[in-house]
Amino acid sequence: MDGYSPAAAAIIERVVSFLGKKELGICKTLNKTWLTLVTIQSARNIDCHIIQLPLQIAYYRRKRLLTTVRSLTIDLGYVDGYLSVPAYERRIGDATALLKGLPATIRHLKLHIPETRSVLSNSEIHFGSMALCKLLGALPRLTTLDLGDCPIALLDSAAGSQLSAIRGLKKVRWFSLGRNDLSSAATLCQLVSANHQTLTALYGRSDVTDRTLQVLCAAPKLQCLDASGSSISDDALLRLVQTCGSTLHDLVLSDCTRLTKRSISHLLPEALPRLASLDLYNVMVTTDTYHGLFNARTRWPYLRDLKLKAAIPHTSPRHDSLVNDDILESIGQNCPRLVSLRLFGCHGITDNGLSSILGNLGYLRELVVMHSASEPIPATTRSSTVSAAIPAETSPSLPTPVENSNNSNDFWADTPALPRNALSQQQTSQAQRSLNLVSPPSTAPSSPVVSEDDAPRSENSQRIFTSHALHRGVRSRRFNLLNLDMEYDSVCAEHLAKLSHLHVLCGRMITRHAKSLIESQFPKCKMMVWNID
Repeated sequence: MDGYSPAAAAIIERVVSFLGKKELGICKTLNKTWLTLVTIQSARNIDCHIIQLPLQIAYYRRKRLLTTVRSLTIDLGYVDGYLSVPAYERRIGDATALLKGLPATIRHLKLHIPETRSVLSNSEIHFGSMALCKLLGALPRLTTLDLGDCPIALLDSAAGSQLSAIRGLKKVRWFSLGRNDLSSAATLCQLVSANHQTLTALYGRSDVTDRTLQVLCAAPKLQCLDASGSSISDDALLRLVQTCGSTLHDLVLSDCTRLTKRSISHLLPEALPRLASLDLYNVMVTTDTYHGLFNARTRWPYLRDLKLKAAIPHTSPRHDSLVNDDILESIGQNCPRLVSLRLFGCHGITDNGLSSILGNLGYLRELVVMHSASEPIPATTRSSTVSAAIPAETSPSLPTPVENSNNSNDFWADTPALPRNALSQQQTSQAQRSLNLVSPPSTAPSSPVVSEDDAPRSENSQRIFTSHALHRGVRSRRFNLLNLDMEYDSVCAEHLAKLSHLHVLCGRMITRHAKSLIESQFPKCKMMVWNID
């Protein structure tokens, strides 16, 4: 494609917006048209510190690229000792004054502060709040506002009034660093109320309240909602699903401790026909609720991302809140386009359930099935224990263990237990001494718990997967991430060797023969396995 026609130029401009710096550098060498379009695309975003913003604007003006700028990524971190206090304030004022004189083409604003320390000083809070307030006042026609990497301490009364004055926002990512309070939740509610007619995505997290959901019920274009860690109630969620369910694509309800089966059981395909992503991590539901969401009568034609983990209270028996094999079989049959499936704390899944997932889902790229959500992976002590860092530009991010030790609703996930078909204690200690490995530290609480033998368990339940889970084969040919509580032996390696792509493989144990088979078939595969037998 030479790019000389207007249609070709439009296609190229659309394609290069998804490329990284390395790919853009290669595209510049094709021809002059590609060089021009890639240069314009690279100039659409200004990424710099607030103090360096005037120099960047002067450079863009000299290159005649100011009309191409569409987004700003500004670092609000305070540089101690660089300028005096009056000079620092004057530099921030000059930067925002230059923004007011630019063409009204900037639509996206992302603000962040490097995580250098956990507590901000008074100077950092003062200059960060000042820069936030002035930037919001200089860019009144924003459509995307990203404050997710800023601490909540920057939100003062002046910044709150500027936020309430913005109109026409489509995407809002709220503060996620620091401890939010009632004032930040009220400011978010005012911001949503002022932009509810145009709002399509809200990532409010813990600051989403029932009042905010009530305002969102009048949002006709709402597609994405992230209310993770919030205290929303069942009634508020039910009203939102009834009014905006037909347009919702992404719904994140992780760690919403007040939600129960009364509202979760209504998250059905009839109410959410276009849902593509559902996150119910650490939500207080039972097996019956999961059966209501995933059964032979509920078909999710567009669901691509699913994350489940039930929060089990102290008074609930373990088997009351599990994802079992029947639910996995329903997911495999009724979610044909599922790309990412992440299941944590699933003590009721056996080889049969895992086999139904691997044998039915042809588009699956990421699969994580962990019996315990917070089992730590020991640090690498020898080269034989395979643990490699993944390059950010080519590899997906690994799921990090979620720390829930302070959450009373997540009790059983922090109680590790050995698999029933694992090696004996003597054999395990010998293997660890031969490999010079250190056992992962126990995270069991000091309070009395129900033992493994006393807990209700089915006859086929197990705590580690075997090669029988692959007896149906693997329908999906490409896996970016495969993280299972599995002992990978030669039979497992032979099944996995039939894949066309395997990027990251995680598990409990792998034999040396299986390791050599996978390395010969996938030389670039990154393996993070506890130990090698």
